[in-house]
Amino acid sequence: MRAPGGAAAGLRYTVDLQHLQGVCALNYGRLRRLLPEPAAQAHFRFHWQQPGPEPALLEVRVLERSVYTDTLELSLSTLRLPWCPRLDMEVRIYHDAELAEVLRFQRARRIPARNRYPNPAMQGRDEKTQVNEFLADCLEHCLREGYADWTLPVGRPGGLSPVL
Repeated sequence: MRAPGGAAAGLRYTVDLQHLQGVCALNYGRLRRLLPEPAAQAHFRFHWQQPGPEPALLEVRVLERSVYTDTLELSLSTLRLPWCPRLDMEVRIYHDAELAEVLRFQRARRIPARNRYPNPAMQGRDEKTQVNEFLADCLEHCLREGYADWTLPVGRPGGLSPVL
């Protein structure tokens, strides 16, 4: 017997909240390492080398600040991959809970934790988990390979500073 939406009865997707919150908690830590003083600046830029003459660029803009939360916009651009759409996501940082969650990815303003599948937007059943894991991959790459456009507080004077 099949349930509505094509899934077999009893095999309905359930969100693994423990895993999702773990990913969001690790993303909070990664962002804190990349942006040690977000209140001091509203715009951050990270570069890393890739094949070809032009480095990739991840820009982070602080859109909103409040006592318990910050909202960031992350965008990745590279001329090396003209066929690849520009990465564009919005992330909310919850300082009291020490979590960072993707609010918007590309044009999807609302990312439900669970989707019917198939659906008109072609989102996966676990789209929210997937975009938060993708954010984790991007942040890890910046931490490993990236260079910032400013001198970090632990400081190396002048020029580009390796991301720690």
